[in-house]
Amino acid sequence: MAISIPLSSKLAVTAEQGYFLRQSSQPNYHFDWHMHDCAMLLWPQFGALDSRWLAEPGTDPQALQLVRHTALLLPVSAAHSTRSPAQRQRHGELYLRPELLGRHSRFGVFRLDAAAVAMLDALAAATLAPDGAEPLVHALMAQLAARRPWQWLHPGRMDRSESVSQRMLKCYARALDLETTMPSVEAVAAELGVSVRQLQRSCATELGNSPVAIRRLLLAAKARELIAQGMVPATISSHLGFTHSGHLNRLLRGVPA
Repeated sequence: MAISIPLSSKLAVTAEQGYFLRQSSQPNYHFDWHMHDCAMLLWPQFGALDSRWLAEPGTDPQALQLVRHTALLLPVSAAHSTRSPAQRQRHGELYLRPELLGRHSRFGVFRLDAAAVAMLDALAAATLAPDGAEPLVHALMAQLAARRPWQWLHPGRMDRSESVSQRMLKCYARALDLETTMPSVEAVAAELGVSVRQLQRSCATELGNSPVAIRRLLLAAKARELIAQGMVPATISSHLGFTHSGHLNRLLRGVPA
């Protein structure tokens, strides 16, 4: 990736407590490629974040749309960019000095359980007492250190012997496994390093359908699976990134079972 990546230093603001919390609710948020001289935990409070990062210098960017109940933990000097296409969004950024993480910390995308979400919500609350933040930060870091990231920051590289359409299916399966917003066709093409037209041609040749149609089929199948498990439509809509249940209902009517 041949770009100059600026440093956004955060060591000064983390000097006193070892961490620093920042929140943003800016509409159409966009922060282009940069890095920090500390670790960072990034998570949406509501809305979605399109996040891209470099696992290692010189590698292709990785990308994932983060939604509530997911978070991205990046080590020192990890280049990343973040944007949200939504008019209404709020997310948190927790900057962490390396010594707070421990020697065996794991980095990557985490699926947050109810306890971790509750800790992050409490940490971001305006009513939190100044001396209440530190134990929450330590408890959160301890919980993440004990868990395996859903997506490693340093995964094995995607098998380039696989076709573009096969790799696209893996991208969609990854999002469905998280029960989170599936990336757009454009986002998948960018992650795979191909044009949308190349992706369309590969899908037409191998799968006999367009990427949009395949995405809809997979979404509908996952929604029906969750309905069979007893999940209510409103919850399914939230999990899969629909703005309300009406969009989910239209999808299920339009895609045969």
